[in-house]
Amino acid sequence: MFVTQKEPIQESHMALTSVLIPVFNNLAMLEQVVATLIQHADAPMEIILVDNASFEPGVDEAYARLAQQPQVSIIRNAENRGFGKANNQALAVARGDYIALINSDMFMTGPWMRAAQARFASNPNIGAVQLRIILPSTDQPMEQWQTQTCGARFLPDGMPVYLLPNLPMNDPRVLEAFPLQAFMGAGVILKREVINQVGFFDEEYDLVFFEDTDLSLRVSEAGHDIFYEPQAFVIHLHSASMPHLTQETYDRSRKNNQKLFVKKWPIHKIHGILVARGFPDPRSES
Repeated sequence: MFVTQKEPIQESHMALTSVLIPVFNNLAMLEQVVATLIQHADAPMEIILVDNASFEPGVDEAYARLAQQPQVSIIRNAENRGFGKANNQALAVARGDYIALINSDMFMTGPWMRAAQARFASNPNIGAVQLRIILPSTDQPMEQWQTQTCGARFLPDGMPVYLLPNLPMNDPRVLEAFPLQAFMGAGVILKREVINQVGFFDEEYDLVFFEDTDLSLRVSEAGHDIFYEPQAFVIHLHSASMPHLTQETYDRSRKNNQKLFVKKWPIHKIHGILVARGFPDPRSES
């Protein structure tokens, strides 16, 4: 493992946000993502990239360019350690009061950090803020793009699903802030003090899937609220960050992680957490 780390840029009195980005190939897109992060940095920020053994041509050159940015620190792994482990590595060197989880195919827009920090400031019990995730379209104007999701909710069987998926980005239902049952593992910001309390990603999970819901439930179980903030949003080129995973690997990871999730979080436990946080029992939907 090779690590380069720098002092974060301090630009205002606002709290430092550490942006954690796991990377697996597609470095050309990553450079664009980092550029938009820097362009829309409306508060103090550091960016921590964790490369999971990218192998495409030009990787070393891309990281040499990225390393020239004073906000960027880089960790390079010799093997693909997956989503959760890579984020845990980044957290170990992160210095922010807020921890932002961003995919390597997410493009920032507008004053996202200020909007998220304002939401945290509105209620000291908020432990995580979910950003609005927008799906772009190459053949439609931006005002006709869709909201991929506002977070997650639980079905009666305890499985998480997207909340309000595929609605127009200006639909009134996605323009108001509201409490969430669960957040997504990308496009979300957590308080560092909450992570210190409940832990970060469980490394027993395979490459990807369900580890974010696991963390979300631990945040809720500890008594913290999760909120959706529509004024902070990202543009997501969905799954462009996983172009080299085979379908077999993808399916295996989902199957193994779902099995572990169900073992750790039986339905009655999930229902109890949701009711304790003021949500209706999901079984009432069936």
